[in-house]
Order: sequence, then structure tokens, then C-alpha cells
Amino acid sequence: MFRRIESISQSAVWDGYDGRTSQAPDFARYNLIYGWNASGKTTLSRVFGLLNEASTNRLPTGAFVRVSVGQDVLDSRKEQDRGRIPVRIFNRDFIDANLQRDDYTQAPALFIVGEDNIRLSNRIASLTRRRERVLAMYRSVQKKQGENSGAREKAATDLARECGTMLGVRDFRAPNLKGIQQSMAAPDDHLLDAATLQAMVNQARDQNEFAPIRNLPVVFPSLPPGVDEIAGLLRETPRQNTIKRLTDDLALSDWVRTGLRFHEHNTTCAFCGNDAAQALEAYANHFSDEYRQQHAAITAAIGRLEQPRQAHIFPHEKEWVPDVRAKVQAALSRLAAWEERESEIRAGWAGLLREKLANMETAFTVGAIEDRAPELTGILAELHQAKDDHNRACDELASRRRNAAEKVKEHFAARFVLDPGAAEAIAFLSQVEAELGRIKSIGQKIAAQAATANTELQRSSVAASQINGLLKRLLGPSISVEQAQDNRIQFIREGQPATNMSDGERTAISLAYFLVSLGQNGQRLEDLVVFVDDPICSLDANHIYDVAYLLVTSLKACRQLFISTHSSEFFNTIKQDWADRGGKFKPQHVAYLIYREGRGTSQLLVLPDHLAKFRSDYHHVFYCLRQFQASASQEVDAYLSCPNLLRRFLEMYLGFRRPTPKGYLTKLDVLFDDEVERGAVARYVDEGSHSASTLRLLEFSDFPAMSRGMVERVMRALERVDPDHYSVLVAETT
Repeated sequence: MFRRIESISQSAVWDGYDGRTSQAPDFARYNLIYGWNASGKTTLSRVFGLLNEASTNRLPTGAFVRVSVGQDVLDSRKEQDRGRIPVRIFNRDFIDANLQRDDYTQAPALFIVGEDNIRLSNRIASLTRRRERVLAMYRSVQKKQGENSGAREKAATDLARECGTMLGVRDFRAPNLKGIQQSMAAPDDHLLDAATLQAMVNQARDQNEFAPIRNLPVVFPSLPPGVDEIAGLLRETPRQNTIKRLTDDLALSDWVRTGLRFHEHNTTCAFCGNDAAQALEAYANHFSDEYRQQHAAITAAIGRLEQPRQAHIFPHEKEWVPDVRAKVQAALSRLAAWEERESEIRAGWAGLLREKLANMETAFTVGAIEDRAPELTGILAELHQAKDDHNRACDELASRRRNAAEKVKEHFAARFVLDPGAAEAIAFLSQVEAELGRIKSIGQKIAAQAATANTELQRSSVAASQINGLLKRLLGPSISVEQAQDNRIQFIREGQPATNMSDGERTAISLAYFLVSLGQNGQRLEDLVVFVDDPICSLDANHIYDVAYLLVTSLKACRQLFISTHSSEFFNTIKQDWADRGGKFKPQHVAYLIYREGRGTSQLLVLPDHLAKFRSDYHHVFYCLRQFQASASQEVDAYLSCPNLLRRFLEMYLGFRRPTPKGYLTKLDVLFDDEVERGAVARYVDEGSHSASTLRLLEFSDFPAMSRGMVERVMRALERVDPDHYSVLVAETT
């Protein structure tokens, strides 16, 4: 029996399923799976179908599953694992494949073994036993191949680990070693003696690390004022009627000039209170506009000259490779000297300007000063050349390390090829590969012979009577089965070919056909794993109990049974037979819930207690709404199903509170007296349960909070209007 799904990949909504993280219990002999529409039930049945010998289903290309059987794990990608345990699947794919789509009146014939076919039946049984023996031989040889491959893999792993340890790296693995080995034409040429190997290792592990220097600090020439501007300010004298005492005493001159702003609109002395008109006129002639403008220009120039230059931080001496350190230190010394001289020159200019302020009527001259920009340009060029030399040396150092490391790796790869026993192991693996090919060819011939025998057997008698017996239980006398002239079976309704079958009729006929097919072609029900997906799809409610009883009784002997459904009534009918009154499942019986949140992937979960205990989908919907009510999640996807669930709950509750044919929206006044509140709930539920409107709802940033709020409104209204009903629901779903 299948014990557990280990993993599912590339299989639509089940892609990425990992059994190691699943909380679901191991499979039992009888397994009941419940899940709403679009939760992934049919896809799961297709996943099980991957384990058949000839797996053709509607899963994406490359889909595969790994399932544990006892201590072994079957992988649907391996030919020897497919068909090892025969799986039979009933789902919508089976219906489409076994009923013609033009008029649905014919289906492939089912045949049973009669007296004339004992030889064929025995032939099939004999071929099956031979195929099992060949498979055993295949697995035995494959095991030897695995052991030798494992020994070679261990040798590669050990050598790769030794190489990585010597080089001090962690990411050198066996695949890396074998990749190098495959590219070597002459492995002997890559072996190193002990001294050379140690030298290469030392060079590869050289710890002198120097990083490339991407950028150096930007050094600009001095900002204005320059020598020409300074010379102009020193040379110019303002026109003025000077007052000698102010000219002789600079402090007094500054004091008077500053005080003039207090007498712009007044001739009274602000100091003594006397009339100062005559003195103010004389001061104004002394401090002319031209004087004030030149004084301000000189003061501003002094401020710019005394502004400190920006400090530049170059890489530390130890960050440069040894070959360029002397050159860098010399250039930095010249740069420091240049900066110092520049500061001295500008300090001298500032001193001359201060003297000018003291003697504005005196013209000063500045001596010739050399152009210092070319010297700075040369210093910076030397530093950039040193940077380029440093970066080149870093690249060469890294290249030498890489080359040395490659030689060490090639040495160990050569050892992998040339070590004693390697040639013998390679030859054995080649021999085993040929043996496996021969056994596989024999197995294919046996399979072809068995297929031929099965085809011949199917040209015998039709099991129409068995199908008729099942159809009578499922559909009554409305449809029967007859043998057509072309050895196919034909469905008859009221004496005429049954054209335009309903979906329910197709489901019932296909299910009957499927159940009969399980006992054909020498198959034994005891050997089969059977998966039945939604067998009551499109059937009337009064067929639920008939189908449930039919499956429980007719499939009881199978090796392992899986039944999945979205119908709560059908689920509860099966559960009633498989569980006791307290909801606890009998030995060898287990139930699961397939859960898919929003547009995410499907998960197989243990059946929640409230589903195991109750027979009502109403309880489950109420339970889910309470989970939304208590949720603290802010993820929008976690609430995508909330409007649909709230709508289902209101339809069920209001339906039995006010059993009229009108829609549930007209009955919201049972819970809400306030028209505005009724409108808010109606808009959220009705629009949120339709895809186009859902997109509009999702535009609200507070959709999670909105969802919790709407559920809260309904719960509080139910508690207020129908407290007994509400309290019982809470108690029974807690």
C-alpha cells in the first residue's frame, strides 16, 4: 500500500508539495478525502495516475510524484517504479476517455474470461510472473550498479574534500572534481610531485590581500579670489573728503562708520542728544558710497581667503601594494607642501588686505606670483598613475592565485582517474549498463506479449450484464447496455440509442463501466490501488446513498482505496460507514481535508475535528467564518474566500429562517434592522463573491480588516437575533 506522498512537482496546484512538512497522517487502507471545488482533488487523482505503466493524463509535461511504500520510495519518473503497484483511477478523465464524444452511445467493450479464454488468461498470468522475475533481475543488477557508482562517488567526494581542505575552500565538491576530470585529455600531465603541489597550495592560499582602489579624493585648485582680484582691491582708493582723526585712528573710524546707521533719518546725536547735522554731513563725505563698497569687497575677500581648504583622505599606506608605496608617499608629501605653500600665500594676501582697510586712501601693490595649478596637476597625475599600477598588481595577484588553485584541482582530478581500481570500476559500470539494457529489452518484449494476449482476450464476450446490473441500481431502468455489432457496447434508452446523455447519466455509466473493468483481463481487486474522484458529480441528491453504498461494498476487497468528494452529503454518508458515532474513524480508515488558500497551492491536511464530528457543511462554514473573525493576518490572499463563505452561510441560515423562493439578499432584515448596515453587508457579500467585483474590492487597502468587520457584523447580529442558535454553533465548533 502507499504509505505517504513524499513530494509532488510540476503538477499544477500540487506543485511543490512536500510530505515531510505535511501534518497529514500516513495513508490507511481506506482513505476519505474531502475538499471544495477547485481545491485540487481531481489533480491529486491525476498525480496518483502517474504511477501507472502508461501514464497519460492532463498534468503539465514533466509532472512527477514520489510515494513511499513501506521503506521504499516509488518515483514516477523511473520506468521500473511505474506499474509496480497497479493504480486504477476514476475521474473526469476516465469519463472522457471511455465514452465517445459524438453521441455518447458507444464505449470500448469490456470482456470477461470464458471457457475458450482460459489459455489466454493463463498466458497473461505466466507473462506477468516472468515480468516480475525480470524486474527483480533488473533491480538486482541496478543495485550492484548503485553500489559501484556509490564507491566511485565516495572516492570523488573524498578527493574533493581533501582538495578543498588544502585550498581552504568549502564549495569544491565531487561534481566540480568530475567536471574537471572530464575535460582532461591526458591526466598524467596534471599530476604534481609533493614539493610542486605544496608550492601551488601556498601560492593559492597567499593571504596578502589588496583590494583595487576605485576612486581617489578629488583635489581642486584654490577658489577665488585670485591674485588679479587681490591686486585690484589693493590698488584702488575711494574718493572721499577725509577727516584726519578718522584716518589716523582706524578703531575710531570703524566706530563712527558703524554708528552712522543710527542717524540715517535724524540729525540729533544718538550719543549725546545734541544737534549733529554738521558733523553728520562731514562724516557722510568721509565715508562715501565708493568707500563703503570697496570696504565691503575687501572684507568679503578676506573672509574667502581665510576659509580653510577641504581636507582629503587618501588610502592608508598599508592599503597600497608594496611596489607603489614609495611613489604614493612622495606624491602625497609634495601635495602637502603644495597645500602649505598655498595657505601661506593666501594668508599673506589677507594681511595686505587688512592693511588696506586701515589705510583706504593708500594704494598697495602685489608682487608677481607663479602659476601653481600645473604643479598640482602633475602631483594628481602621479597619484592616479600609482592607483592604476596598484590595481594592475591586484589583478595579477588574483590571477596567480587562481592559476595555482586550478593546478591543485587538476592534480586531484587526475588522481580520481588514475587511482588504483578506477579503471576496473569504470569497466564494470559499463558492463552493468549493457546488462541493464539487455534486461530492459527482455522486459519490453514480455510486456508486448502480454499486451497482445490482453488484446486477444478482449475479443471475447462482453460483460454487458454486469454493467446493466450496476446501472439499474444507479439510474433505474431508464438506460441499459447492449452489445453492438462491432464488438463494442451500446447504451439504450427506451429501445433507442441513448443520445445526448446528461452529465449525470455519463457519470453513472462511466462509474459502472469502471467498477466492472476492475475485474477484467486477469486483474484481481486485491492487487489494485483504486482512486475514485467525485463519483456523484452531476448526479441527483437521491443517488448519493446508492453510490456510497455501492463503492463501500464493491471496493472493500481492494488493496487500497481512496475516495475524494466535494459533496458534504456524500462525504458524511461514507464517513457514517467508516467512523463510529463520535466521529472517530475505525482501524485502517482515515480521512483528510484538501485545503487551498486563495490562489495558492493545495495541501493535504488531517480532517479537522468539526468535520469528523458533524455531518453538516453548515458547521464547517460557520467554523471557517469564526477563523476569519479571529484572524490577525494582514495578507489579502488569506481573505479571498471570505465573501463566498459569508454568502453560503447567509443562504443556508436565512433559507431555513424564512423558507421562501426569494434570494437571501431580500431576507437580510431578519438579522439587520438598519438599512445602511444591510446594504454594506449585501454589497460586500454579493460583489465579493463574483470575480470582477472581487477585483474592485481588492483595490481597498483595508480588505483584510473589511472582511473581519463584515464577519463580525453577521456574527453579532446572529447572536442578538438568535442567541440559542448562535451559542450552540459556537459550542459545537469549538
